[in-house]
Amino acid sequence: MRRSKLSLRVTKSYKERIKRRILKAAFKEFSVKGYDKTNLDDVANSLGIARGTIYLYFPSKQRLFEAISEFQLKRLRKLLENHQWSSEEAASTARSFFKRLKVGLPENSEKMAIEMLGESSRNRELKRQRLLESRKMQQIITDFIQARMRNKRIGGSREWRELAVGMIALYDGLNMLKVLGYQEQEIEDAWTRTITLIVEGAIEWIFG
Repeated sequence: MRRSKLSLRVTKSYKERIKRRILKAAFKEFSVKGYDKTNLDDVANSLGIARGTIYLYFPSKQRLFEAISEFQLKRLRKLLENHQWSSEEAASTARSFFKRLKVGLPENSEKMAIEMLGESSRNRELKRQRLLESRKMQQIITDFIQARMRNKRIGGSREWRELAVGMIALYDGLNMLKVLGYQEQEIEDAWTRTITLIVEGAIEWIFG
């Protein structure tokens, strides 16, 4: 019985490692080739595995992309909850959070975002998936802000949801500028300055 339980744990652990490797490889392929031009053979070849192995975990390219989106949303929630936020050190807090968001992202992920936007205008299912992902991201940020502001009894759900949309647009828009030739430091500085002004404005609203 002991050996059976150990075997079960090892098998589950092995499957999770394979699944994470597939997700990472697929994210990279999507970033380089875009959603439309990437197929499961590309992902399988990059890992040195059979295409059928991917089907054991993800029945289609769409489901694989959805899994990447779900992983990124979980990652965002974890980063928000674990980051050390400080209104007194708004600039350094905003900058360090931006840097943490970038960790682990494949090269050309900004290009993927632009290509996904273009493909969404032609692919109704992809558009639906991207909108759903954005709405979930909006809700994660809204819930986080509301939790931070609960004891201050200011603002309402609508205000925080609008702010969440603005933050998503700021992050996505700045990252897209990198494709045009903006330097990473310029983008980081712009994010830091804008978020700092938002935080300082909120402090003035609360205590002014």
